[in-house]
Formats: sequence, structure tokens, C-alpha cells
Amino acid sequence: MPKDLSPAEHETLERWLAAVRAALDVPDTELPLDAVLGLTGRVAHSTVRPAVPPTAYLLGYHVARAVAAGEEEHDALRRALRAVGDLVPAARRTPEEN
Repeated sequence: MPKDLSPAEHETLERWLAAVRAALDVPDTELPLDAVLGLTGRVAHSTVRPAVPPTAYLLGYHVARAVAAGEEEHDALRRALRAVGDLVPAARRTPEEN
């Protein structure tokens, strides 16, 4: 589970994500932030910190391919989170990964 964000950190994160969505023309869809932050935090502490950005990229790539093939976005993301979470067995999975 990711650390609790302060109100200032939460606001900064929300502004950043809004800017990235706008720059990439990504619709304002539900983002399971706790699940993504939790998994990437576990990856950082179980492997090496530089593994986080490419892991996040590969998660997004997988979900995009699955959606293009007709799978529901939520299902594809849950499956991807579980698959990567299973690679980091020392840490407990979040509910979103189940």
C-alpha cells in the first residue's frame, strides 16, 4: 500500500496527472492510483528503483493491447497488476490485484 499523501502532495499529483492526460490526449478515466502506486512501490523495494518506470510502461502497453483486442480496460488492468504482483511475492497483493 502506498504511503499516505499529504494534501499538498495529493494536489500536486492530481495537477500533474491532469497535465499528462491533456498532453497525451487521454480521457479523464478512473485511475486506480492506489493499486498502481502500491505495485510500483513494491517493485522499487523488491528489485531496483529503475525498474519502476519500465514496469509502469509495460503495464500500460499490455492494457492498451488488451483493450484493442476487445478486453475491458478494468479487467485487463487487474490481470496485469496481478501478473506483475505475482513476480514480487514477498509483498502482499492489494485488493485491486486480486
